[in-house]
Amino acid sequence: MNIALRKLAMLEADMTRREEEARMEGFTSCPIDTDLKRRITELMDRVRVI
Repeated sequence: MNIALRKLAMLEADMTRREEEARMEGFTSCPIDTDLKRRITELMDRVRVI
């Protein structure tokens, strides 16, 4: 994996972790940009398939 893909994977994991922490603290809205998270997840899914 090159550095860019590793950074995207780390960013995706960090967003997921923050989303879970916010849910456990009782927040009803997500503090993370959902569109950015969706695009990163789709990109990583494409890379994992190849």
